[in-house]
Amino acid sequence: MIKDLVAKLYPFAYSVTGDGNDSAIPAFQSELPFKVHEFQSGRELNGWMVAPAWRVRKALIKRDGQVVYDGTASPLGVITLSKSFVGRVDLNTLKQHLYFSDECPDAIVYHWTALYRPQERSWGFCVPRTFWETLREGCYEVELETEEVPGTMKVLDYFLPGESSETILLNAHNCHPYQANDDISGCAVGIRAMQALAMQPRRRYSYRLVVAPELIGTAFWLDSLGDAAKELRYAIMLKSVGNRAPLKLQDSYTGTSAIDSAAHHVFSARYGDYVSGAFRTIYGNDETVFEAPGYEIPSISVTRYPFWGYHTSQDTPDALEEDALDDCLQTVMTILETMEKNVTLKFAAKGLVALSHPRFDLYRAAPAPGIDRQEYAAINARWNLLMNCLPRELDGTRSLMEIAEKYELPFGELHDYVMRWVDKGLATCVRDCC
Repeated sequence: MIKDLVAKLYPFAYSVTGDGNDSAIPAFQSELPFKVHEFQSGRELNGWMVAPAWRVRKALIKRDGQVVYDGTASPLGVITLSKSFVGRVDLNTLKQHLYFSDECPDAIVYHWTALYRPQERSWGFCVPRTFWETLREGCYEVELETEEVPGTMKVLDYFLPGESSETILLNAHNCHPYQANDDISGCAVGIRAMQALAMQPRRRYSYRLVVAPELIGTAFWLDSLGDAAKELRYAIMLKSVGNRAPLKLQDSYTGTSAIDSAAHHVFSARYGDYVSGAFRTIYGNDETVFEAPGYEIPSISVTRYPFWGYHTSQDTPDALEEDALDDCLQTVMTILETMEKNVTLKFAAKGLVALSHPRFDLYRAAPAPGIDRQEYAAINARWNLLMNCLPRELDGTRSLMEIAEKYELPFGELHDYVMRWVDKGLATCVRDCC
């Protein structure tokens, strides 16, 4: 079960660098033989900086000598990369350094901004709102001791070769401590997808799964590839996919790439009505890295964001649904299957061909009408038009996906039908032949 894999990868204090990420590597490598890329803390790229490893030694708030809050009781209890602070403060000052979730008042919020905006670093605690509301006027003693040490940011990279070096990349992030849906769910679905792809006897594309701290990890990893990055043709972001909300689709920057078309076709076939949006309008994550100038890799995102418990201690494996995880996996695999089969062909004969002749046997008889006779008639008409026009459509420039969209036909059925034309010598593959 995918949820079991989430539980296996969940209990680590992930960040950009640190002991949690390092400790989790064996769990990831027990599933796939990931290559580990390392980037030293303090290293900079385009203004992004790899953070140091960071630990909390003591995190107490006291009043009248009595401990009222211990930030070490939760792995989220101190804001990430908090500075040390020891001293007495009044209630107003203390509250300026306490962070909570309005949506989940009993939860502890995950505060992450210093990882990406180190110039804003301060000290602080993450607390339940219910605790914050109990605080009374008075003097409070703060004993917050943190430690920074050099470390390395680790990016996990699994490559699965295909017949072509052209690569489709799957991406998930592992920088949020004890956050099951965001984004261990994406990591788990990505792993299961790669395991399924590895079982296939033939792959037209090569595939790559990259698990990295969001933005910073993917940016440094992509930069380290050099010219090899040119082989990355498309990317799918797997982000927060295990909750109960409907799966949503976010387009690449242009929204016009082959993987955009494949994804929309699959979503339409699987879900009928579905939520989709332009680039960065549904979810913001690593797609900006892959779509950045100089790379411009068409990157779509699948997500169930927003969800209850986001960035809080409520984001646990128990809150996830196996059906939702499996549904996401099946959707991604169908998108990839569509990409594998999306070939471009050219008609190989001259003149009008009698498709019903026994030598060809390519006339597609109408299916049984079923209940919806109006829809039956419309589908039958579209198939009949396709058969009459297919010799002209197979001009060596149109992909099967483009043809399926034009005639509003199921891609899988169209692919299987046109491959029969290839078998009969009436069409030849001119690009991306399967």
